[in-house]
Amino acid sequence: MTRTGEVATTDPGVAHDWLQAVYSDYQPEETNSRRDFRFRGRHTQLGRSGVSRLQYSMSADNNVEPSDVLLVLQPSEGVMRVSVGRDEVVVSPGTSVLFPPHQAVSALWGDTDVGCVCLQTTDVERVALETTDIEDTPVRFTGVRPMSPERGRQWSDVVRYLVGAVLRDPDVTATPLVVGQLTQLLAAAALDTFPSTTLAAHRRIPPDHAAPAVVRRAIDFIEANADRETTLSEIASASGIGPRGLQAAFQRHQDTTPTAYARRVRMERAHRDLQAADAAGRETVPAIAARWGFADTGRFATAYQQTYDRTPGETLRS
Repeated sequence: MTRTGEVATTDPGVAHDWLQAVYSDYQPEETNSRRDFRFRGRHTQLGRSGVSRLQYSMSADNNVEPSDVLLVLQPSEGVMRVSVGRDEVVVSPGTSVLFPPHQAVSALWGDTDVGCVCLQTTDVERVALETTDIEDTPVRFTGVRPMSPERGRQWSDVVRYLVGAVLRDPDVTATPLVVGQLTQLLAAAALDTFPSTTLAAHRRIPPDHAAPAVVRRAIDFIEANADRETTLSEIASASGIGPRGLQAAFQRHQDTTPTAYARRVRMERAHRDLQAADAAGRETVPAIAARWGFADTGRFATAYQQTYDRTPGETLRS
């Protein structure tokens, strides 16, 4: 589920071919510089999402055609000038800019080192449906800058965590559960960071009229499918209720959320596997944690110790 590709070249044609292979809607144009060309790119595909680092040595105009992909770029060096419709923004180092889906975007950049995150709009719209009252209306982003500097910093923190998790152990982040959770994390962060039509949908949980039997069906579904990534919409559908109604029912009858309950079930499964593993065998704490969707071994260890009053390693060795 995780694939990484990279290139380093002084040939603009090679760079453009690599970019078009990674971003099919990328349309390079003539450069504005006569200086020597240097390009370095690294891209990691994480399920249907992806993270890249692009280093351009020269000034160039690039276009991105309308597509179903949402891009968020953040330069660490250099300056970008981005045009979306009639809006033009200058993106300085350390700030983020959104390339909204379904809109043509033009970017001028040079001597730039930039990080890029790509998301499928279907993933973003699913998260919006599960967390707001937007119902089945497509999400439309209404601005390309973060809603506040604080929101921008939160986005940077999420991306930093994601990149750290991916680079730390690609085998761990390749597990389907982890891929799904990281995609969910990115989609939720994009909705929280950039202005969109979800702002008009009041984030409220509707009155709860669901019987305990609905929650019981949800629990049965979660426990039967704990070994794979399940979305809130999928759990709700199996329970015969909408996502927000299920959220409210869980709060009322379980004093938690379906997502938190699923995380608890997976922690229990990881605990069981640690108890059953042979300490002298090939099973490791990171491998067992990843099997149950925990990408960050450190965070897993902290949560595990809070739950079981001992470390995962102690359980494995006992």
